[in-house]
Amino acid sequence: MSAKFKVIVFDMDGTLVKETSCWETLHRYFQSNPKLVKRNMEDYLAGRISYCEWMRRDLLLWKQHNKYPHISEVKEALKKYKMIEGAYESIKELKKRGYITAIVTGGLDILAEEIAQKLGIEYVYANGFKTDEDGYLTEHVKCVVDPCKKGRNLIDLSKKLNIPLSAFIAIGDTRFDLSMFKIVGLSIAFNPKDEIIEKNANIVIKSNTLLKILEYVP
Repeated sequence: MSAKFKVIVFDMDGTLVKETSCWETLHRYFQSNPKLVKRNMEDYLAGRISYCEWMRRDLLLWKQHNKYPHISEVKEALKKYKMIEGAYESIKELKKRGYITAIVTGGLDILAEEIAQKLGIEYVYANGFKTDEDGYLTEHVKCVVDPCKKGRNLIDLSKKLNIPLSAFIAIGDTRFDLSMFKIVGLSIAFNPKDEIIEKNANIVIKSNTLLKILEYVP
């Protein structure tokens, strides 16, 4: 491993898994009103509401008969995710090279922790739900990662590991990864979904396999 880089951080949706948003997956499953989904997102992006409030408002769209869904339904909705080609082999090789690996996602811990366990990724920053004693979702959320401020989570991990951000590599695919790209030593846009993230990346990779990153990671 290069003496310069020691930690590699992945976005999840669209980077480690093919699905571009677990939130979109859940909205389809629970048949959310598309207009309200769009309005909630616009309010967040315009700065009118916090990310925690965005999560709470989206959660309200899943209510049926004045009741939130059971956590088992959320798991059912997310169980059909597909890993990006080359994910297992890439993480295995990165660990061989001595890298510490992490996921930082605005998505859900239910999925992120499962993926981390399967791939052997050590650290996970993700959002989640709080349930009642019977396993039904409540209005309370675990807001750990603000998508527009993922850099904060990298700063936290940097302090925890006592490793400078200059020794971090960040890999993502959308504008929500921009705050990570701005503070790390090396940023990689993997199959970028928008122009802003592509323009702000040190390296741009367009490939159907994550193995391609190994050509650029020391």
